[in-house]
Amino acid sequence: MIGFVVTPEQADAANAAIAEAQTSRGMPVFWLAGSYPIYSGEHAGDCFVPCDDETLATPLIGHPPQTPQDFPEFTTIIESMGGLDARIDLPASNITPQEP
Repeated sequence: MIGFVVTPEQADAANAAIAEAQTSRGMPVFWLAGSYPIYSGEHAGDCFVPCDDETLATPLIGHPPQTPQDFPEFTTIIESMGGLDARIDLPASNITPQEP
């Protein structure tokens, strides 16, 4: 899985910023990157925020559809997690999805 390894606080802040980018435009929150606790491996205790190239190119809204990268806040949110070059390929076995 490709994405960012960040602290739980960074993951929460990134998802809050994504939500704010939507609600500040009068839209409901319809998309979040989400995050997963990392339970094993060298990053145990941190969070994983999925962010592969396919996710970044996902059509979200509009005509023509906008992707996450089309929002002006994109750069700031990505930089808050270390920038695109900070993404890693984390084995799925290290990630346990959050319980609802």
